[in-house]
Amino acid sequence: MKASTLLSQIKADIKKYHDLLPDPKYKPGDDSLESIISGYNQENFRKIMDSKYEGLEEDINKKDLDDFKRRIDYFFSIYAPDDVEFREFIKLISIYLSFIAKKPLHPPGIVFDNGKKVYKKGSHFICTGKNIFLKDKESLCRYCVAENEE
Repeated sequence: MKASTLLSQIKADIKKYHDLLPDPKYKPGDDSLESIISGYNQENFRKIMDSKYEGLEEDINKKDLDDFKRRIDYFFSIYAPDDVEFREFIKLISIYLSFIAKKPLHPPGIVFDNGKKVYKKGSHFICTGKNIFLKDKESLCRYCVAENEE
């Protein structure tokens, strides 16, 4: 499948989730993980909706894409099994980030509860926890563009 075809599918499928997005209200000092990730999801939703298909002729490996979707389903089956709409929304955003935009699954600048973080260094994205998170058999980190910190 061509990247342009995948982007077209993502764009068509994600439109129906517009109402799931909370109003983008900036709350000074709200640096919670939830707030930062929510803002990243909203930002990428807008980028998807504004995106064009030209120049996206890279081939997307269907096996990788299917495995990625399965891993998201696995994650949600454990942490939010009844939230189907949210799972599908996050799946579309995550596919866009990993396979189209080539951006990290978590927003650069985020610091996790365990002190691990994602940041940008030059033109590269770095995740200080990727070595740890990759040990999880179903980790999505396999598909994240963020590199391990050396």
